[in-house]
Amino acid sequence: MIKKVMIGATKEREIDVSAGQTTSFLWEGENVFSTPSMISEMEETCRLLLKDEFLQDPEWDSVGTLVNVRHLKATPVGTQVKLKAKVINVVDRRITFEVEATDRLEKIGDGLHERAIINVPEFRERFNKKIKKLENF
Repeated sequence: MIKKVMIGATKEREIDVSAGQTTSFLWEGENVFSTPSMISEMEETCRLLLKDEFLQDPEWDSVGTLVNVRHLKATPVGTQVKLKAKVINVVDRRITFEVEATDRLEKIGDGLHERAIINVPEFRERFNKKIKKLENF
């Protein structure tokens, strides 16, 4: 079942930065929380907000369609990061979120993220058709 997505809905979650979420080019050994990993965690927070509150039917989920995020500060491996997502706009099945990440000292990232609500079986069918077209291209 899909419930109407409400502006103002929020989700917070915490993660511990792992070695697999770091850059590999700054210096040898464990580095800092990478921008792609931070964005991935922000996206997952938004996805979980939708799944937990509005998309409890397993045939419905969401996919990311837009990311506009600033990575503001470096965060070391092992540090706990709090992620926040807030619904700020709903247009049909397109949902826009404010996102934020903080460590125990400061805000480390913020921005906007958009997700589209999808019917998973229909999405998979379209995707499989694309695969066949690409194989014949």
